[in-house]
Amino acid sequence: MMTDFSSLLQLDREVLTMLVSAYSSYAIYLDEGQSDDFPTIAGSYMKAAGYVMFYDQAAARKWFSRAREYFTRAADTYSIIAAICCYQSPDMEPGPDLPFYQLLCSYFKDAPADITAYQEPVGRLQIPIRLYIEAFEATEEATQAADLPAAWKPLLTRMHTRPRLLSKDTRRWRSLEGTINPIEPETIATCVTLLTVALRQGITLESIEEIMTQQKDVAFIAVKIALLLNADPTPPPHTGCNPA
Repeated sequence: MMTDFSSLLQLDREVLTMLVSAYSSYAIYLDEGQSDDFPTIAGSYMKAAGYVMFYDQAAARKWFSRAREYFTRAADTYSIIAAICCYQSPDMEPGPDLPFYQLLCSYFKDAPADITAYQEPVGRLQIPIRLYIEAFEATEEATQAADLPAAWKPLLTRMHTRPRLLSKDTRRWRSLEGTINPIEPETIATCVTLLTVALRQGITLESIEEIMTQQKDVAFIAVKIALLLNADPTPPPHTGCNPA
């Protein structure tokens, strides 16, 4: 079942649909034409996914998967973000200069990682990695779905700071002038990883969905989208490994 979040975020559904059509059509045109411009194909699929996820999560899952494929072909580590957004295990390894990607891979795969840049702002949103680590650690300590909102709210609120500021310019926000990303794919990848950790803890998908319906803060919309992007709610196996 798909959910339309565009009105909750005060986005123009027609503009979203137009952008999705433009980016996906261009990506498909290059793809079917056997173009070797892999970065452009990947970026176009990623843009299409980033806009369509607000009203058609099944389509978003498909475009994220295609973006993952072409980012990988382009040897671009943004493939990691695209993969996690569609609940696929990343097929690229982040280098030591990408602690945020290391962190996501570590928790998504339940494998150890050496995170050294603890206080550095990371990712496109330039958020201190400490906030991500604290959210993941709190999720590992959670025993029920009711524990999750408090564990996630500090990070979700910080990730929603930029969209909140951008939305103050109502006209530009609704029309997505400058191809604004209302919610960054990195935010969705983070939410997918948080959900993956929670499921691995034995917290049921149904209980998470129920507790999320009670969250009215728009910062939680990213989690709700991440829930709907999951075609297979079976959590990855627990290996007993934790980030170093």
